[in-house]
Amino acid sequence: MNGEIWVVVERKEDGVRRVCREALGRAAALGGEAVAVVPGGDPDEAAAAVAPYAKRVLAVAHPLLDDGDAETWAAVLAELIAVRRPAAVLGGATARCRGVFARLSARLGCGYAADVTGLDVTPGGRLRAVRPVLGGRAYATLEFRGPTPDLATVRPGAFPAPAAGLAGTVERVTPATGALTARVRFAGRLPLEAGPVDLAEADVIVAGGRGLRGPEGFRLVEDLAAAFGAAVGASRACVDAGWRDHSCQVGKSGRTVSPKLYVALGISGAVHHRMGMDSARTVVAINNDPNAPFFKHADYGIAGDLFELAPALAAEVRKAKGE
Repeated sequence: MNGEIWVVVERKEDGVRRVCREALGRAAALGGEAVAVVPGGDPDEAAAAVAPYAKRVLAVAHPLLDDGDAETWAAVLAELIAVRRPAAVLGGATARCRGVFARLSARLGCGYAADVTGLDVTPGGRLRAVRPVLGGRAYATLEFRGPTPDLATVRPGAFPAPAAGLAGTVERVTPATGALTARVRFAGRLPLEAGPVDLAEADVIVAGGRGLRGPEGFRLVEDLAAAFGAAVGASRACVDAGWRDHSCQVGKSGRTVSPKLYVALGISGAVHHRMGMDSARTVVAINNDPNAPFFKHADYGIAGDLFELAPALAAEVRKAKGE
């Protein structure tokens, strides 16, 4: 692909989101010049963190960009795009970037593919994107037409994260303030109920459902997750019942995850749950009900008493790790 492929980088407390690095790796593989775009009030630290994964880094500095308001981000990015004319712009399929990219598409009149799991280039030099549809039961291939840049948000885990082998030059950019105002006022941050591993970036997730019979049953999930060094997830039914915080929910109305291993304890396997984890590479289902729908979609299924099976599996994992 000729031209620059921008990747909008989101920060987190200990650096940048992994999906941003994954998108940079895919951008480089598409043949364009991978450029990381880091918006923020003081983006220098994040720009330095992402420089080993990009040819160039644009550190876009403005106080209003610190709050992460999607409309403000879109206004600033649209201004930069109009001046610098990248061929494509990628971002992570996160809550923030979904809002930003939808607004960019409306402002620029460009095509936008959301939550993509595949990206390549057409013979005409435009992006071709693949994304799941119909609850993950089928995949749609989308080719871009009309004005550029081509816009796409990438599902976390869809592409491998590249090794840190570059030394991208950092350019600090100050956008024109003009009529830039934030219509959303940032009030503060509330801590989420989160374990030691971020659900969105976890390689292994152990999730629990109604088969655990109550909040106490999640001790099985937490113990098995600790053995794996995994994140803890939950079905919507558990969240609705108040057993876990919404930040743990996997599914259509929760988080979308793409781990290497997904272990489901006591989850029946409704389509709305599977929509959130259908990109998992390996799925293990453990359920008391041998007729649970999840068994039809799992790579490995164990029908039996999960209150006995989960502790036994945790013990075997620790044994294999020499703990």
